[in-house]
Amino acid sequence: MGDSKAVDTVRLAVGALNKGDIDGYFDSFDPSCQRWVAGFDRPLSLTDVRDGLQQLQVAFEGLRLDEDLLFGDDRFACARWRTRGRHMNDFLGLAPAGRSIEIETWEVYEIGAGLVVATWTHGDVGQLFRQIAAKETDVI
Repeated sequence: MGDSKAVDTVRLAVGALNKGDIDGYFDSFDPSCQRWVAGFDRPLSLTDVRDGLQQLQVAFEGLRLDEDLLFGDDRFACARWRTRGRHMNDFLGLAPAGRSIEIETWEVYEIGAGLVVATWTHGDVGQLFRQIAAKETDVI
């Protein structure tokens, strides 16, 4: 059995991102798409998301989303991702220490006319900062 249309759309986007192609990633998103992030009062625009991804891509060598789980139907996809990379450049004022990161997130994507029209993201946003700011003796 093949994947659903929603799963195909999400995999296409993430495949581009994992090749370092941020523009290719956003080709799978409707320009009006908003990303609702657990704990935020307002959704992020695609411009906000693009800016954040560009900062991450500069700061973390080998930045990628690894798929732990991805399923869906023609309208929705649900994913559990592991964001991975190595902190090699400044990130939001934090100097690089060469530490690897692994951040787990869950997302639901709504698809319309072959594009992502909305996303809902859940994860511990503090994970990233705890991992890159940890001392060598800290357990993460």
